[in-house]
Amino acid sequence: NVESLSKHRYGCRVVQRAIEFCVEHQKDAVLKKIVECHASLVDDQYGNYVIQQSLVCGREEHQREVIKTLIKNDGSFVRLSKHKYASNVVEGMLKNGTDQHRVLILEELLKPSISNKNTGPCCAIELALDPIANYVVKSALECTKNGAQVEKLTEALNAHRMELCRSPFAKYVVAKLNTKRDTQYIDPETSKQVLDTGEGNF
Repeated sequence: NVESLSKHRYGCRVVQRAIEFCVEHQKDAVLKKIVECHASLVDDQYGNYVIQQSLVCGREEHQREVIKTLIKNDGSFVRLSKHKYASNVVEGMLKNGTDQHRVLILEELLKPSISNKNTGPCCAIELALDPIANYVVKSALECTKNGAQVEKLTEALNAHRMELCRSPFAKYVVAKLNTKRDTQYIDPETSKQVLDTGEGNF
């Protein structure tokens, strides 16, 4: 039984090796079983590792089912991002999913914060201040390509920089913001390399 094996301390390793090394038709059979029970594995102590491996070894169709669970319209994204084990799956999707999957996660980060409206205009602020979810925000900054959504996320975080700097949990997010701010780029008008002050596009 793939589900029970995936939730076992040693069984999860067997399942991971199966989808990594088995021949194609055997791997597909295991991945199909994983997808069927993935919702119960995402936040499991051992099952989350199986889901992470399926994001690496599986196809887009397998990733698609996982992203649906992560961004259900019921507050699941915030809850899972703050979860000790499920947050690993969210990060895994950012690192190994498609560009479209990353866009969907950025959309979740930019949604208004529901659980604590005082923390800021979007979920990203709330998550950046969380002891676990801050890693999700950091990964979002690292793994997503430049674009309007990334710019909005960076602007939202920079608008709350002082609050983030005071938090012991947001230090990695702040460090990533500093890296983006200090990135050098070529000014298209002068053709000279200038320092991005954080006021323009990211």
